[in-house]
Amino acid sequence: MLMPIIGRISTLLFGMAILIAGHGLQLAYVPLRAELFGWSNLAAGMLGSVYFSGFLLGCFLVPYLVSRSGHIRSFAALSSLGTASILALALSENYVFWLALRFLVGVSVAGLYLVIESWFNELVVEDNRGTVLAFYTMIALFAMASGQLLLKVSPIEDGSLLILAAMLFVAAAIPICLTRTAQPSQIPSASFSPFLVLRTSTAATIGALISGLVTGSYYGLAPAYGLQIGLAIDEISTMMALGIIGGALTQLPLGRLSDKMDRRIVIFSIMIVGALVSLLMLFSGVEGVPYLMVFYGGCAMPLYALSLAHASDNSASSSFLEIGTGLMIVHALGAIVGPLLVAQAMSLIGAHAFFIVNGLILMLGGSAIFVLTKIRGSAREHFTEFEMATTVSAQGAITLDPRVESEFDEADLGEVPQEVPQEVSQEVSQEVP
Repeated sequence: MLMPIIGRISTLLFGMAILIAGHGLQLAYVPLRAELFGWSNLAAGMLGSVYFSGFLLGCFLVPYLVSRSGHIRSFAALSSLGTASILALALSENYVFWLALRFLVGVSVAGLYLVIESWFNELVVEDNRGTVLAFYTMIALFAMASGQLLLKVSPIEDGSLLILAAMLFVAAAIPICLTRTAQPSQIPSASFSPFLVLRTSTAATIGALISGLVTGSYYGLAPAYGLQIGLAIDEISTMMALGIIGGALTQLPLGRLSDKMDRRIVIFSIMIVGALVSLLMLFSGVEGVPYLMVFYGGCAMPLYALSLAHASDNSASSSFLEIGTGLMIVHALGAIVGPLLVAQAMSLIGAHAFFIVNGLILMLGGSAIFVLTKIRGSAREHFTEFEMATTVSAQGAITLDPRVESEFDEADLGEVPQEVPQEVSQEVSQEVP
């Protein structure tokens, strides 16, 4: 019964796809523009780290904003913040100004994701959560890949791409603000215990950290790496999109494989294969890099979802939301550190340090997981089947995950109305802060 629920959330999905396409475009644009400004690799890496810092803070702050102002008002405000911050990048080449704007974009994106994902969570029931999460994940990944391809639309130098990214940010608010779908009551506040996450699954924590390190540096520095090795903008656009598509194509097959064996073996294996692909990148020649990125993305991008699944195997459903939030934060911390680490290495030994460092990170992470498989058995006390997940999301997607214990059963929820009653449709004018 997928079509009725997809129809119910179609406006949310459409708005989300527009938003993520614009987000993907501005993510790829910023390191390229920094390179053209002549800023150092470390400066470009800091722009990525500051963005992920804002994203992390947004996950904590935005639930309070939504509780005061409602989902539609919050989405409109956050969309405006993101749009203004992206457009303001064209006003100055001052580096500190860019850092501040990147931080604000991070807060905005985290909040926009939280609003949409919490809406999804309200509209689905237990029987279709996994299907909706998979559908959402695929749309998010392919929208992100589409955003990378938009780099081909206009030259980097003239600022038109910033205008396009900002247009997509604000256009995403149109279907959201006009939706007749009932708003959820609130967004769960992000809370976690680092000791609970580590105690529940050390392997999942390592996997989430490694995922953050490599994907953070991918989004923060891979475009600059492509420019430095001599790729044209069109080739960089293709390279970035292929990496994301590779991750989208391998996530579900790897997840299903991990259902049939110790997930840590699958995590270990793709880390080692990812390290080998990184090594191959060093000897492939410039022409082969964009196409090999499919295999690199196919190994690096699914790490977070597999780590989340492994954590689920070792936690009760009542604690999965807290553990999932913890893994998201561990991943975000890795994404903050990753661009700085890789950028420093690129400054010291050149562009190819991008894959040298990421290969070493994957090798070390894989080695740590392998050691854990030897000293700890795979209990899987609370085994659940793999569910797709993406780092192109925020805490709201964790509440959508069917592995989270629902506060209400399906009978309590009843049938979700396709249209908002007239008295609710007036909430924008009547809502009490």
